[in-house]
Amino acid sequence: MLHIFIGSRIAAFLAGMACHLFIFRCGEWDTMTWKIILSTLSLYFGAITVLATVPRQDEPPFSAYRSINVVTTLGLLAVSGVFASMALYRGLFHRLSAFPGPFLARFSNFYITYLSIKRSHLYEEVEQLHQEHGDFVRIGPSELSIADPEAVMAIHGPKSTCAKGPWYTINNPMISLQMIRSKPHHVQRRRIWDRGFSAKALRDYEPRVVDYAEQLLSHLAATEGNPVNVTDWFNFYSFDVMGDLAWGKSFGMLRGGVKHHFMNSLHEFMATVGAFGHLVWLLDVLKGIPVLNRDSKSFWGWIQSQVTGRKSMTPDRPDVFSWLLEDHNSKQPTFQDELLLTGDAALIAVAGSDTTAASLTCLFYELCRRPEIITRLQIEIDEVYAGPDTVDSVSLSKLPFLNAVINETLRLHPPVPSGVQRVTPPEGLQIGKHFIPGNTIVQIPTHTMCRDERNFASPNDFVPERWTTDPEMVKNSAAFVPFSVGRYSCIGKHLGLMEIRHVVSTILRKYVVEFAPGVSAEAFLDVEAYIP
Repeated sequence: MLHIFIGSRIAAFLAGMACHLFIFRCGEWDTMTWKIILSTLSLYFGAITVLATVPRQDEPPFSAYRSINVVTTLGLLAVSGVFASMALYRGLFHRLSAFPGPFLARFSNFYITYLSIKRSHLYEEVEQLHQEHGDFVRIGPSELSIADPEAVMAIHGPKSTCAKGPWYTINNPMISLQMIRSKPHHVQRRRIWDRGFSAKALRDYEPRVVDYAEQLLSHLAATEGNPVNVTDWFNFYSFDVMGDLAWGKSFGMLRGGVKHHFMNSLHEFMATVGAFGHLVWLLDVLKGIPVLNRDSKSFWGWIQSQVTGRKSMTPDRPDVFSWLLEDHNSKQPTFQDELLLTGDAALIAVAGSDTTAASLTCLFYELCRRPEIITRLQIEIDEVYAGPDTVDSVSLSKLPFLNAVINETLRLHPPVPSGVQRVTPPEGLQIGKHFIPGNTIVQIPTHTMCRDERNFASPNDFVPERWTTDPEMVKNSAAFVPFSVGRYSCIGKHLGLMEIRHVVSTILRKYVVEFAPGVSAEAFLDVEAYIP
């Protein structure tokens, strides 16, 4: 009996190790967490029931207490076997073992998650890791952060064989264009979106962009001489624009000066994703817990209500959603089509608002640090407005110094500083002299790449001239990809630039900006920026 007791424990432990080596180690399991939990619980209670009810050879069934004790003990040993195998494999035998990085990072993504929530500045933490360990850093059990200048085209270029990583499942089952991982499906959906961002469509959107820029200027005029929290007001501007283009109506924040529920919900949602984006399985668990998923359900419920309302109206002016709705109504939509439409509606309002607002804030922060740049910009802007032609997005796009200031802002303060996630193909990927094994999650830290001396001279200095009269200061133009490159490049790039150009020109035609009293440049990354 003792031998059987010991043998069953050993078998349970070995079974756990086998589960890891031959099952969990293969493929992606991030969105299967609840199925694993429920299957494990079913197996647990089923085993207890069998032991407590089915007679053994010439012996009665176990008592309920003993059944629970035996199954719990064997279950814990099986789980211990899983974790023991994970620790040994990830620590010693993993395909990424040869790559340097923090010791704890090789065992669990909880390490990189800790860095994410430490100061909410993961890009700085990763940059420090690259300074310590070099261009290739193992930041997770199966994840590399790569700062090699040759990596951009290899991972994100038009001919790249890499695919989107598991992070893109975080909104399942709500899947937008951005979250589509299948390349053929993405190409098909992208064609529909392309129509909504054509040159003609952008001309149709421009009057609204101008109108909201004027509303922003009206607030600055009403508060002239007093400090203004531009972080809030640039958010109000960008969200109002994208609300109009997504659902045919703005959020009314520029007129009311009050943060809308959607903006607050989005920022809370993005904070959660930013903190736990490397623990996709945990986000999947949180979405299934009634109390903890309240904000998520509220967010998507509100989005759905806007989609329903937009379907029942015909706006007097075209918007991005019109193109998506036209395709949606051209067929008999399935349930998945409805989810895709809802996901895309959220993407329109989200992707073009948060990033645009952040870029505007960072741009004016840099202008406050360099008053002489403001003077040069104002001369260039005044000249175009003094000309005989009507000033529009086309004429503003031809202003070299304005574009240089925008580029330099996007270089020093990229919209996605930590980069986006990709997975190497099964056959692996060669980057320079380094071979990256197949099915490895890779990420290029944009902030680090854009501040690398190998790519840009004086990389930490704000020098717009590198994009005009001093091109030698750009040593590797391939490293500058604020809107990404290749098949997954940002579809709203030209709309975002149109918004930024109109806001900058509208404000600088009338005002000189500076930091509010008591606000320093050094505190910018931790404190909101202000202009009078």
